[in-house]
Formats: sequence, C-alpha cells, structure tokens
Amino acid sequence: MSRLSLFIVTAVTIINCQFSVVKCYAQEIALGTWRTHNSFQAIHTITIGNNQVYAASPTGIVVVNADNSLSTITRLDGLGSADITSLAYDAPRQQLLVSYADGLLDIVKPGEITSFTTLKNSPTITGSKKINHIVVRGALAYLAADYGVVVFDLNQLEVKETWRDLGPAGQLWSIKQSTFLSDSIFLATQLGVLAGSLNDNLLDFANWKRFSTGVFTNAVDAIASFNNRIYAAIDGQGLFVYDDGVWMLQNFAGSDFHSISTGSDLWITESDKLWRLSASEVLTQVTDSKIERPVFAAESSSENVWVADLRNGLVSDRSGSFESYIPNAPTFSGGFRLSKNSSHDIFAVSGGYTSTFAPAGKNEHVNSFSSGVWKQEESLLTHDVTDVDFTSTKKIVSTFGSGLQVFENSNAVVYTNGNSPLSTNRVTATAVSKDGVWVTNYGAALSLHLLKGDNTWESFSFPFIASQYPTYILVDGLGQVWMILNPAQGGGVLVFDRSKNSHAYLTEVNGSGSLPSRQVYSLTLDRNGFVWVGTAAGVAYLNPGQVLSGSVNSVKPIVNGRFLLRDETTTAMAVDGGNRKWLGTRNGVWLFDAFGETPIHNFTTTNSPLPSDEILDIEVHPVTGEVFFATPRGIVSYRSDATASSATFSNVKIFPNPVLSTFSGQVSISGLATDARVKITDIAGKLIWETSANGGTATWHVRDYNGRRAATGMYLVIAISQDGLDSVVGKIAVVN
Repeated sequence: MSRLSLFIVTAVTIINCQFSVVKCYAQEIALGTWRTHNSFQAIHTITIGNNQVYAASPTGIVVVNADNSLSTITRLDGLGSADITSLAYDAPRQQLLVSYADGLLDIVKPGEITSFTTLKNSPTITGSKKINHIVVRGALAYLAADYGVVVFDLNQLEVKETWRDLGPAGQLWSIKQSTFLSDSIFLATQLGVLAGSLNDNLLDFANWKRFSTGVFTNAVDAIASFNNRIYAAIDGQGLFVYDDGVWMLQNFAGSDFHSISTGSDLWITESDKLWRLSASEVLTQVTDSKIERPVFAAESSSENVWVADLRNGLVSDRSGSFESYIPNAPTFSGGFRLSKNSSHDIFAVSGGYTSTFAPAGKNEHVNSFSSGVWKQEESLLTHDVTDVDFTSTKKIVSTFGSGLQVFENSNAVVYTNGNSPLSTNRVTATAVSKDGVWVTNYGAALSLHLLKGDNTWESFSFPFIASQYPTYILVDGLGQVWMILNPAQGGGVLVFDRSKNSHAYLTEVNGSGSLPSRQVYSLTLDRNGFVWVGTAAGVAYLNPGQVLSGSVNSVKPIVNGRFLLRDETTTAMAVDGGNRKWLGTRNGVWLFDAFGETPIHNFTTTNSPLPSDEILDIEVHPVTGEVFFATPRGIVSYRSDATASSATFSNVKIFPNPVLSTFSGQVSISGLATDARVKITDIAGKLIWETSANGGTATWHVRDYNGRRAATGMYLVIAISQDGLDSVVGKIAVVN
C-alpha cells in the first residue's frame, strides 16, 4: 500500500503532510544559474565618477554609492574577462572603462556592458596584449599597453590610432602609464620616459622625446601630472619632478613604488606606506591600522581619500575615520581546496604550497559560506592552510609548515613535530574515518598518520620513495585510505588497509591499476562505492574491494570512441546527488552522467562566469545542488539539477511556485526519493511531461511534450519512488 502525501507549495510557505522538519537554505539561486564569490579584500585600482567610487580587485568591481551602500560588478553582470588592470571614468558619457591583462576593454553603463574585443583578438599584435593603464582626456581614452599606446574614440567606441614601437629605431617598448601637461603626453615606459606633443604625428617614433639616460635607464613605475609639473617614480632611485625641461630628484627616496595619483595633493604609494605631497611640497605619511598594504589612492571632489589596499580592500576616511568598504565575500581571491561540514556549510582555504611544492607564503584564514553569507573562521593557524575537515565534534585545520590544529568545543590544540609524530610540519590533507583522522605528512618517511579519538597517534611508512610525498587523501567505504602521490616524485596512488596492514601501489602498469597515467591529480568516491581517479591523461575508476586482491585494472569510460578526457589533466572531481561526475580540468569543467559516458555540460571562461579555466577543486552542496568551483582567480558556483536523496520523500519543495510569465528557466522539484519518477499533469489528469529525478531533484521546463509553454492554470506533480511503494502529489501554478 503506497503512502500518499499531499503538499501545496507557494512562494513563501511549505505545507507537508508528512510533518517533516524543513530546513531553509537562504539565498538559493535558481536552477541553471550562477553566482560569483569574488573577493574584494585585495583592491588595486580606483576611479571616481558620477557620485560613485569604483574599485577593482583582479576579478570584479565594488561600487560605493552616494548613500554609502555597496554594489558589485562581476562576470555575472557581463564583465568580459578576469584579471582587471585599470579603471577610468568617462564623465561626459557617464561610462566606466575597464581594461584587462588579455587586452579586452569593457565599457560599462547602467544596465549595459559592451566588450571591445578588437585589441584582444588583433592578429597584428604579437606578444602580450596587456592594457596597463587608462586615462580619459576629452573624447579620447589613452590606453597604455605592453605594445604601445592605443588612442580610443569614446564617442564612436573605436580605435582612432595606435602608437607602437616607440623605442629608439622603432623598438618595442612597454608603456606602463600616461599623463598630460598642456598639449603634451608623457609616458612611463620600461626604460625611462617618453614625451610627445599632441600636435605632432605621434605615429612616427622620431617625433617622441626620450628621457632614457642616467637614472632613467630604469623602468618608470608610475607617472602623474601635478601642480603644473610631471612626477615620475623609479624603484630604488626615488621620485623625480620635471620642471622647465629638467628632471630633479624630489626629496623622496622610495624603493618600491606602486602608484602616484593626483587630486588637491599628490598621493604616493610606496612599499607598505601611503604618502601625501601638498602643492607647497610638504610631504607627510598617512597612517592608520586599516592602511596595511596600500597600492593606489584617489581623492574625491570632497577631498576624501580612497585607498586601494591589498589586505583591507577599499579604505576611505569619508566617515571621518578610515574604514573598509568590502562587500560580503571570501577574504582571499584564489580558492585552493573546498570542503563541507555536517550542516552542509561550504569551506574554502587559500592553499599552502606552490606547483613545485614550495611553501606558498599565504597568510589567510579558513572561510565558510552558509545561508548566502561568507565569514572568516576562527583559527590559530593561518599561514599556508592546505585543508579543513570535520568530525562530529572537531574541526581540523592543516597547514604546509605549521602543523595541524584541532578544535574541539572551545579548546584548540596545535600538533607539530615537537608534540606529535609529524616530522616536517607539512600537512597536505586530512580525511575523517571511523578510526579517527588520517593525516598526510609531506616529505616524511612516516608519511601517513592516524589521530585517534583518544588523541593518541599511530604512524605508517611504506617501502618506496614516492610514498613520502602524499598530496591528497580519501577514505573509501571499506575504510581503506587512498593517497595521491606527487607526480614529480614518482606519482601514482597508494591504497592502504589498516585492518589488514596491507597496501597497493597503483600506476599505469597493467595489473597494478592500469591508470591512464601515473600522474594523478584528483580522487573522488561515488554513490556506488567506486573510486574515480583523475590523471594527466584522462579519468578511470576502480572497485575498492579489488585493489588489494592482487592484479587489478581500472575501468576507463569511453565517450564518442575515446577514453574519457584522455587529452585533459583532470585536476578536480566531485559527485552530485544524481551520481553524476563533475570533472575539473585546466581547460574548464565538465559534467558527465553516472557512468562517465555521456557529456551533459562543459563550462569555460567563454560560456560561463568562471574566472579561470583552471579548476583546483569542486564541492557540491547536497541539499541545494549548488556546485562550487575553486580556481586560482576565485570561487564561483552553479545551481545544478541534482541533489542528495534518500529512499523516501522528505520535505518536498517546488521552486519557483507560482511560475510567472517572466520566468524562463527550470522549475525544481526537490526532496524526492532517490531517482523518483515524476509526472506533470493538468488538473484533469492529462499528462503534460514526464521525467526522472537526478538523486533527489527533478526539473520541469514549463513546457509540454510538443515544446509549447504550459497554459495558465494549476498543474499536478506526481512523484513515485523507484520501487513504487511511496509517492507524493503536489500542485504548481503557472501564470502567464
């Protein structure tokens, strides 16, 4: 006898006759949509216009409005690229110019972003196409680039002319910045300063005056016009002023200049200091606890200073004292590893080592994302954090150089080589099992440790050198430990069974795993208990019950007659509620079916808001189906149509409901029994659509079998479990 439960879902309420407890996940996004998690903790450039302040991190822009409210502009809003290099505001046309390292130029207007791709895609520009700096003068923007200066017409949105190869005898010179004095333009270059009259033909390199002798044989880091004079900054030499045809050293011997900019005063960022030079040439340092790593400063018309700080984001004294203007976001930009706790909160760490396994030198806290909000986690260890993991009562933070920190209740213990079996303090990963917490110790003879529930340790070594360099760890359903071994140190995968004191070394050798390559970069465990292995030459999977039984070979899925991702390096993997495989590579991310044989999605920077095609890690929120991607340039997430499930229906939810005429996406039906069959009928019982759930979620595109949009009215949602013993019926309203 099947159990029939009736539920009616509206936009704000859920009535479930099974009387289950409903947990709400705030700030959910619609199926098939993205959200960006750009960090604005490291701001590097600022521009002011239209009563707004615009400040850029490498991957997004924070906007401070006149009322002090904050908004952001990211790739989700239409920015054409990542790695922003400069901003400039064009006041007459009320548009923001955004330049990038790849040569792209965006023109941002309210509700509209136009990407100017001509320079980025130009076949005549060889080498770097990076635009370093933008200055707006009249109806023209001057783009200082690695190949010259582009004069851009702001009315026609087209290139007027390009001044290239401006060095002696037409040599290629990289242009860092530009500024103006009267009818002349001055350029900061890789080798001194160039100056030219705007009344001359500046396409001809012979019409440029070159200051490239003496101290000007060095690169000029910044240049600006102030108080009717030109100022130029040179690392290790100081700040120079050009007056009456002569360069003179200002009384300022800075060693590491970042920028100079102008307002009623000249603002200089140098080393970790901010300086103000008045028109009467009085030099003072501006100090505050919020100004830690300043790299740029801009002055508003009200003479408030706005500081781009690599540690505290956008900082200003607008309110009378200095404070940070930072939207809620991670505190670091490049995600390294992702994880989740039992409450399904997503955690991110910035990473502790480089590609050559040298310490990364990062000092960042663990970050967590819950109910749409990011926060910085409490931790004693913040230097080169590699991983974070959880038991029912503990939080475990691992680092590459400072050991391991274990939080339990209000207590925190740091384990190092001084009070534990850890020998190098370089912990690359941890994994929780019923036996305790497994810990990988990089560069140690005892490379694997078990921290047991009673806080005692057990340590293990293995009889081959490669085993001393583990980079990642996974525990399968049998309790066996799988360790990725550094490809540069021999590679492969080590599988260890503590209960049997037995191990296997899996490589590309037939009978010893037959992996696509012994260069392994990722592991994951799927819903069927198989371990999937991502390598430099594709993906395979193994049955854990067979790896210690002697000869074992992996299964290599075939897609269109070729091994799965054989031409890609698979750097990250995750399994969603439908047992589908999310595979991250250095060229974007793929979604395949449960068997790895049918491609479903392929996302890259060209067709999604991904800030980078290099995927470092993937984590799936099991309840909402939101998939998080960590890249070197930040974190983004995508709401997929699969969620974790159980054998019975629980807290069934339809979203959105009602479906309005403005909605053109997919309706999600979540909380279903695993892989349930779902039928959509009209109120008279006529079948409109039929599908199966991916794990605990099914979707409906609000159309019938003929592709016609469903008419206004009430529709029934009938879901039946795989065994036919359980079912639910719900209602969904369509309003066109």
